[in-house]
Amino acid sequence: MFFIILAFSPADIPLLSEARPITRGIYLAPGVFHSQLEVDEFFKMVDLGLVNAAVLDIKNERGIILFSVYKDFINKAKKKGVYLIARQCVFKDEALALKNGGKLALKDFSDNIWFQEKCGYWVDPSLSEVKKYNTKITEKAFDFGFDEVQFDYIRYPSGNKPYKNWQNKLNNIVEFLDMVNEVKPPEKRISLTFYGYTVWAKTLSKEGQNFEKMAERVDAVYPMLYPSHFHDDFMNNSTKESRTYSLIYESIKKAQERLPEKDIKIVPYLQAFSWKRSRLGSKYVLNQLKAACESRSDGFILWEAGGNYSKGYEELIEFDIDFFEKKLMYRLQYDSKRNKEYFRG
Repeated sequence: MFFIILAFSPADIPLLSEARPITRGIYLAPGVFHSQLEVDEFFKMVDLGLVNAAVLDIKNERGIILFSVYKDFINKAKKKGVYLIARQCVFKDEALALKNGGKLALKDFSDNIWFQEKCGYWVDPSLSEVKKYNTKITEKAFDFGFDEVQFDYIRYPSGNKPYKNWQNKLNNIVEFLDMVNEVKPPEKRISLTFYGYTVWAKTLSKEGQNFEKMAERVDAVYPMLYPSHFHDDFMNNSTKESRTYSLIYESIKKAQERLPEKDIKIVPYLQAFSWKRSRLGSKYVLNQLKAACESRSDGFILWEAGGNYSKGYEELIEFDIDFFEKKLMYRLQYDSKRNKEYFRG
């Protein structure tokens, strides 16, 4: 199988029309770095030309800073030409919310630290100290060697428990993005993650997000299009496999429609984990990859929080073989047509 992949590698068959690099990424959770197995598997995929990017947490939703975990990995990845994306959880931050008696925390109307079991602890996005703190972390990520910083939890909590300073949500979010853009080196990039539903809704009022206004301040958007996270009755008028494909394809097309003249990359997060797999079809990773490709997205990121990409890699290999076989046939047909026209002339 690996011989076939090498035979149809990107180096052997040039892309016919690729305006900008396609992201073929894997999210690597901090836990995988305690064992070399998943890291070695990642670099095997890189060596085969199947993967060219990695997403690493630099600040998780608990507010833990993780730069020291990645030093050796980053050195090796840089030598192999891997594009490095730092995932920074912004406003969901337990450590900062609990620091100094909750000075920077989101507060309820009794002035207590806001907390909801499902949502956790959050800082107050309206506070300049919170924005400055996160901007410094972004600057450090660029200095550390990351090519891009990807902001996650760049929103307000989705819970129903009320809190103070709930006004001007979108303004508070875009003020942070504007602050980051003032310090971002020109050769570096910033990006956002969004709920999958965000591409379908004009705004998410609870979260304070607007797709267009936030996207125009970044270089790329990453809608999290996990089929298991859409309601079961959403686009549920076909087979499991067709629905899985359509959720990705139509969501990407919707995002493209909303950013028609913007030079912003649209890269979906795809589901490589098994939750609700019985409702997604047996080849649910493969169908998502096909949809991302055929919708002309700017690539994909596979997500499996535990780091077990056995199914993800298996179906990525299957997708890659099929993709390059089709491209080779197209190339052969194209060359044959040109030869006939040459001799006819």
